[in-house]
Amino acid sequence: MKYRIKFTKVDKIRFIGHLDLLKLFQRAIKRAELPVAYSNGFNPHQLIGFAVPLPLGMASIGEYVDVEFKEEIDNLTIKDNLNNVMPDGIEIIDVRKFTEKDKSCASVLEAALYEVCFDEKIYEFSDIIRKMFLQDSFEIERTSKHKTKVVNIKPDIFSFDEIENEKYTVFKTIISTGSHNNLKPELLVKYIYGFMGRDYEPLKVKYKRIELFKKDNGQFLKL
Repeated sequence: MKYRIKFTKVDKIRFIGHLDLLKLFQRAIKRAELPVAYSNGFNPHQLIGFAVPLPLGMASIGEYVDVEFKEEIDNLTIKDNLNNVMPDGIEIIDVRKFTEKDKSCASVLEAALYEVCFDEKIYEFSDIIRKMFLQDSFEIERTSKHKTKVVNIKPDIFSFDEIENEKYTVFKTIISTGSHNNLKPELLVKYIYGFMGRDYEPLKVKYKRIELFKKDNGQFLKL
C-alpha cells in the first residue's frame, strides 16, 4: 500500500543534502516501526521516492515523498509515529493513501511555488517587473552538462506576485519544476538583477519552497 507524505525541511536541517535526507527517512521509518516494503533482488532497499531534490540550504514547507508499506496503515498513525522520531526541522504535515489514479510524485510534478526575499527594499520593484513582463522573452544563459546555451525562461514562469513588506522586497512565483522541465528560482532572480542593470548577489537573496504541484485539466493542484 502506497502513501504520499508531505513534510517540511527548515532551520538547520535544510543544510543536509538529498542523499542524507533519504537516509534520514529510511532510519526514521525503521525507528517508527512502520512496516515499509522493500525491493526484490540481491540488494533490497526501501520503496521510497521523493518528488524532487531541494537545493542545499533552501528551506521548504511543502516537500513530498512516496512510501510503500507492506500493509494498510492509518494515516494518522504514520504521521504521529514519524513525527515522534524526526529531528527538529522535519515535520510531517500530512499523509494520504494512494488512489488508483495516483502516479509517483516525481513523475507528475510540473511546478513549484517559491517565496523569494531580497535583503533590501527596492521601491520601484513593481514598475520594474511590469516592464520586464512586457518583453516577449526572458533570455538568459543556462549551463547544463558542461554546456552553456541561451534559453527563454519566460514560458516557465506561471505566476509572479509581489508581497507587501515594509523592510524587504518579497515575491512569490510559480515556475516549472520537475523532470519534464525545470527552472531554478535562482536563474529567474539572476535575470531580474540583470534587467535592473545590477550584479546578482546570491547571499542577499533568500529562497523558500512553499508547495509542489501537478497539472490537471490546465489547473495546478497540490501533489
